[in-house]
Amino acid sequence: MKRKSSLAAALATGLLALACGTKPPELPAIEWRIEMQPSKQGAYESLSVFANVRDDNGPEDIDELWVVQDEARLAWRLTSANWTKRTEGSDTWIGSAGLALDSYQSLPRGDYRMMAIDAAGDRAERSFKVEGAFPDRPPPSVAIAGDKLSIRSSWPETLALAFDAAGQLLASKGAPQQASGLDELFGTDIAAKTRELAAYGYDPAAHAGYYSWRIGTK
Repeated sequence: MKRKSSLAAALATGLLALACGTKPPELPAIEWRIEMQPSKQGAYESLSVFANVRDDNGPEDIDELWVVQDEARLAWRLTSANWTKRTEGSDTWIGSAGLALDSYQSLPRGDYRMMAIDAAGDRAERSFKVEGAFPDRPPPSVAIAGDKLSIRSSWPETLALAFDAAGQLLASKGAPQQASGLDELFGTDIAAKTRELAAYGYDPAAHAGYYSWRIGTK
């Protein structure tokens, strides 16, 4: 789970002088969602946010991203050491999930902004609004009997998640309607590497998702 960084540092970074003769990066779009994470102390909210990043020198020219909520004086710094990068066609999306408060309290609603800063110090900024109460739906649940996986969920969309022995996500597939074998659901290679399973329910209209507890396969 990523913790909030110093807002003062974020603002100082945002004031870096623009290098002469260079073109700043662009953030054509941002995707966000509030996600509920299970814990022994009780479920807590986290923020997942990704930006479509464009730069004339390529996405690898991006040095850092900042996610800032000015009213609550919150900021998270993301770098290649802790961000996630994915490619969809010609688009590159960079961001992170699991951004949460140290206190495990609900995340503030309102205006957020995301900044991308490249190697030359040029930056782009785009705002997004986090709003709405978290849906009143129970978390999805996952169970395994023998080699059969079963998932119960009331969420509009539900995924089955497979993790390896190190806790890294191997694959996600649409949750089966009935008990299914791991080979059938994920394929033989992924099934052989899977050590934990979980379910993820998502409501796209509410920008909200809920993770189940993970269970071991052995």
